[in-house]
Amino acid sequence: MIKDFVKKHRILLDSARRVRCFITACKWIYIRIWTKIPCKLIRNLIINTYKNVHVHRSVPIYSGFEWWQGPFEVGKGSSIGFHNHIDCRIGVYIGKDVCLASNICIWSLHHDYNDIHFAAKGAAVRIEDYAWLCSHCIILPGVTIGKGAVVASGAVVTKDIEPWTVVGGVPAKPIGKREEKKYDYHPGAYWVPFV
Repeated sequence: MIKDFVKKHRILLDSARRVRCFITACKWIYIRIWTKIPCKLIRNLIINTYKNVHVHRSVPIYSGFEWWQGPFEVGKGSSIGFHNHIDCRIGVYIGKDVCLASNICIWSLHHDYNDIHFAAKGAAVRIEDYAWLCSHCIILPGVTIGKGAVVASGAVVTKDIEPWTVVGGVPAKPIGKREEKKYDYHPGAYWVPFV
């Protein structure tokens, strides 16, 4: 009797797991399709249909954008460059007038290599107003990038960055200061809808 009960529930669990895997695969395929649509305006409209997502309508999302579903906010005037990979499973919050160059990876979740089960752990990533992330940089979970900070190309950010600081290297370390001015640039303001 117990064996029958276990067998029956194992089949139900396997079926539930297969359904979850199928749904995840469908979401993955759908995201890969709409991020290739050759129109920034349509990509912006589609991403805002997801739960816990608010990308301001002025934000251009360039082609090749990869996104893992989760809490995601992008403020007015920011720009998401070509081939960026943004993992929002825990949350990514981007302020106003932030410039994300191309080929950037932002991670909110990763694995604990000391855990015997290789468990996932992470924390939300916050990028404050007027920050600039240059090409090919990597932002790891739980990092806050301060207002006006600049992350140099190829840098790997493992810790919080102070406002108006320029960082570079692996791991990223301060290499300079940015002048604290009232900046009046809007990376997302100068875009054509079809790219």
